[in-house]
Amino acid sequence: MKPLTFPRLTGAGLAACLAAGVAHQAYAELVTRTRRHAGFERRRVRCDTGNIITYHVRRGTPGGPTLVCEAGLMNTATSWLLLADFLDPSISVLVYDRAGYGSSLRRCPEDYSLNESVGDLLQVIADGVDTDGPCILAGHSLGGYIAHRAAAEAPDRVDGVVLVDPNHPRELIHSRKQREGARAANLTMKLGPWSATLGAGLLMDKKGMFAFAAGSPHQRALRLEGSAPSTWRAALREWNYSYAFMLDGGRPLDRLDMPVWVIAAESTVRDIPEHHDLYEEYVASGDGGSIITVPGSTHVSVTGGMEHTPHTAKAIEQAVADAAARRGEDDPDRREAA
Repeated sequence: MKPLTFPRLTGAGLAACLAAGVAHQAYAELVTRTRRHAGFERRRVRCDTGNIITYHVRRGTPGGPTLVCEAGLMNTATSWLLLADFLDPSISVLVYDRAGYGSSLRRCPEDYSLNESVGDLLQVIADGVDTDGPCILAGHSLGGYIAHRAAAEAPDRVDGVVLVDPNHPRELIHSRKQREGARAANLTMKLGPWSATLGAGLLMDKKGMFAFAAGSPHQRALRLEGSAPSTWRAALREWNYSYAFMLDGGRPLDRLDMPVWVIAAESTVRDIPEHHDLYEEYVASGDGGSIITVPGSTHVSVTGGMEHTPHTAKAIEQAVADAAARRGEDDPDRREAA
């Protein structure tokens, strides 16, 4: 073998791997930005923040309830599609991408804050939800806290809130275990955008990161979105603000004049028992509601796993029905129409 042959072969192999990774992330980025969801109408709204938000609506029964879904950190509208598949088709469903995710564009000139996401959500509701029927917000993880904040800002438009394994603004000072986990996550979030840009997204599922979605028709879409650099950049922006916010103790929960339900993943309340106290605080912040635990579920499988998502969907359907019934009792015009 001639001198330098092995180093040259090694260099060529590394270059090929890098090229494959970069090609994969470019493909993932393209698919993420242009994705449409079957059965949903795709619309856009320009918000007062300057952001251009893409949302998707599947219309149910006219005048019936609408479920508006707020995704968690590093997730897009795709993360709600499996749950939507299991919901009663009479319920209208609105899913959307926060600014910077998917095809939603972040044009806000100020530094990011949660108020930005709350304001965008309110304008999505105003643009995409009919006023004839009740509106119920559902939020997963960080999206749960955003949904709760938005409900406080729009009590005349929102009739109930369903929080699916939500983040709580005091969770890092309430639980040492969560604080330690957040420190580890902080390093991952810092490195993630650079790794994705260099094509490391091609290796993301080697450790079973998306095993929770096995059998789901949306698993491939979730994997591609997790490989897209734009997903990581948007997530890092939100993480940097949220991490500091929670380390500082956040702020007290808003009081809501509507029911608040919490759907908990079993692994969360089992592994971090003190988190149940925070879920009780969420329920107490509203007027009615309860905590429902999905047996065997994890933080990600509760909305994305084939085994657990049907149970989550059933609990949400019941919450939607309860909120709709309460609206009918409180609305004199509806009582007369009935």
